[in-house]
Amino acid sequence: MAASETEQQITRARRRTLPAQTLETLEGVVQSQIPQSRREEIRKYLELFGYKPERSILQIHIAGYFGRGRPPPKELISREKAAARYQGRTFTVVGRTHDPSIIDRVIKPKKKQEEASAGYIGYLFKNKDRDEKPPDELLPLDFTPAGFAYPKDWKDLFATKGFLIALHVPADFARSKNELTRRIRQIGKGVSVKQQWDFLRELEQYGYRLKKDQASQQ
Repeated sequence: MAASETEQQITRARRRTLPAQTLETLEGVVQSQIPQSRREEIRKYLELFGYKPERSILQIHIAGYFGRGRPPPKELISREKAAARYQGRTFTVVGRTHDPSIIDRVIKPKKKQEEASAGYIGYLFKNKDRDEKPPDELLPLDFTPAGFAYPKDWKDLFATKGFLIALHVPADFARSKNELTRRIRQIGKGVSVKQQWDFLRELEQYGYRLKKDQASQQ
């Protein structure tokens, strides 16, 4: 049986993966250009969407192929019902990376899931990670929020098509997440991802935690 389009894309991405020593050198270049607090900033950013290190799953998709596959009819109906119930879709892209080392940390999807979504290479989940690390600790440090420009010099360093990071936000945040993503895009137009992420404080008022507190007070 011929390999699926997704399998072919993963194979090509793996072929472009540089030797471990070289990747470590490139990661060091990125690390030298960002604040030491970047790992914490990534976690706080994800938490705006309701991310929980112990429980959340981050999906990894090859850029350019995200959303091209069509899910089975039963799953499609389920998604539409959920979107109507929560007044918005829970699934959202939160950022991207071009560091191919992420391929070696993902949990491979089941065959049916892979065929249903072209470009889906797997997911990050603490309970299934070999070192029991939460997803935010496994994301490469070049992680760039959705709506922000990915630095061209980093893209040239890794020379990959790139990978999109996505997650399902909590159901009670589905309707509110669109406002958060709009704010992120607005901020991203004038901020370099290499700088300290001071914009996180501004985004807190649109994030999941505050929205949940406000709902509980009503």
